[in-house]
Amino acid sequence: MAIRHTRRDIILLLLGAVSMRLFTFFFYNPAPLEMNIDTDHHSPPTQEVHHTTTVIEALTTTVTVTLKPESRPRSTLDLAPQLPPTSLVAHAPGWTLFKNLYMSAGTLYIVTDTPSEFPKIRLMASNPLPAENTPQNIAMREPTAYNMAFLTPAQANRRWGDDVGQNRVFTIDGNTVLVNEPQQFLRHYYHLVAELMFGVQAFWHGAFAKPSFDVDREYVRGPHPAPPPIDRVMFARSSADGWRDGPGFNAYFMRAAFPATTIEVQEDWEDRVEITETGDRAFHFPQLLLTDRSASHRGAICGSQTQRIAAEAVEYMRKRGQLVGIRVGGWWEPVRQKILRFAGADTSFDAAGGESTQLPMPAKIVVTYISRQSAGNRKLIPESHDGLVDALRELVERKGPTWELNVVEAEKLTRDAQLQIIARTTMLLGVHGNGLSHLVMMPPTRLSTVIEMFYPGGFAHDYQWTSRALGMKHFAVWNDTYRSEGIGEGKPRVNYPDGFQGNRIPVDGPTVAQLIENRVGGKL
Repeated sequence: MAIRHTRRDIILLLLGAVSMRLFTFFFYNPAPLEMNIDTDHHSPPTQEVHHTTTVIEALTTTVTVTLKPESRPRSTLDLAPQLPPTSLVAHAPGWTLFKNLYMSAGTLYIVTDTPSEFPKIRLMASNPLPAENTPQNIAMREPTAYNMAFLTPAQANRRWGDDVGQNRVFTIDGNTVLVNEPQQFLRHYYHLVAELMFGVQAFWHGAFAKPSFDVDREYVRGPHPAPPPIDRVMFARSSADGWRDGPGFNAYFMRAAFPATTIEVQEDWEDRVEITETGDRAFHFPQLLLTDRSASHRGAICGSQTQRIAAEAVEYMRKRGQLVGIRVGGWWEPVRQKILRFAGADTSFDAAGGESTQLPMPAKIVVTYISRQSAGNRKLIPESHDGLVDALRELVERKGPTWELNVVEAEKLTRDAQLQIIARTTMLLGVHGNGLSHLVMMPPTRLSTVIEMFYPGGFAHDYQWTSRALGMKHFAVWNDTYRSEGIGEGKPRVNYPDGFQGNRIPVDGPTVAQLIENRVGGKL
């Protein structure tokens, strides 16, 4: 009797075969598995089978399935026969840009067969203790083998490799800035924004710029060659609160200038240290800028001339012609534009004439006085403050509608409002203090000027150096006398006399007003 298979039988056969196929695929024996799939474990029938021949032949085929475990995700260097050696992109004291730097158990490792080709470790790194100006503390901040060390490639492979050709080195992809300093200075708006990140921008921008020594390119309004993005900033020695200042400008700046940048802090760094503390595994940084305050102070420019860590970064790139537009119109302008756009300020300042490679003249003279009279310390004598405001008002009223005066108590304005005023300011003046850090957001013009008032005999480099680095004029004022680099006796010596931090600072208002008028008139 002929065997007949109904359509229902065929469908059931197919479903059974598919089920068995799926079962063997997902629930396999690691050894090769052979399965014979037949309709009845006998030879195929010789009788006539209507409309089923092709199906039955397919189902009686022997299927051999060999399955392998899926490969696990591997880090960039997981099966590298040799770890890539460390190389140097650029270096100035306290500022070192590496390719292929490693960290294990808290130590930064330079992997190389030629350590003599690298700078001295003390000019790259330090023992990151809070700084005190004592011989004992200075000695304690010298780097140790725990802070930074050299390894040969063979040593690195033995330490972080294994017997089957793998290694335990895990790549932190992208570009990293590692800040190797405690929070002692980071909580201050000037030190984080106008010093640390000012230096980061100069060094990072310069490292990827083509050298140019064309003097006509001192001012470049844009567009500017964009360096690679900074993917993360690691404040390795500071808590999350430690890099934030009281008024909130540090966080404002970091989130506005680098909106896509991840920020890690001491707790995150300690996590990385703890999980590598056995020493047999490491993290790998493909590209890392290491900035170290104490190492900068071991350099000649910062240590003996400016006391500003950013000076080492700026001067290194300037001497090599790698700061595109060495004045504010170039390398710093992309940062300034981002901050002011975030603040809702007008960044397309009006300029009266001037070629694209020259600093323009401002269409309006905007004088902004940052008053500290509501601050805790470093205040003008009340009569001096009143006299200064009167003299400035008289000057601006006499000059007419092309002049403007702003008397600002920063703590009474929002951050946005402060920056909107600074974005239009031509002449910024105030007693030595944090409010003058806003000078880094002033527009680049031929008349951009910072006037800093000190207690008689006092002087600090903070705002003087930063002004000059941006191509602005800086005047130090002591009551009824003033001095500027290149005028008269030049830059004064750093000094902090009794009364420097006090609230009895004198200033002669008419002297300051006359200084401003002479500066705008081309006499200074």
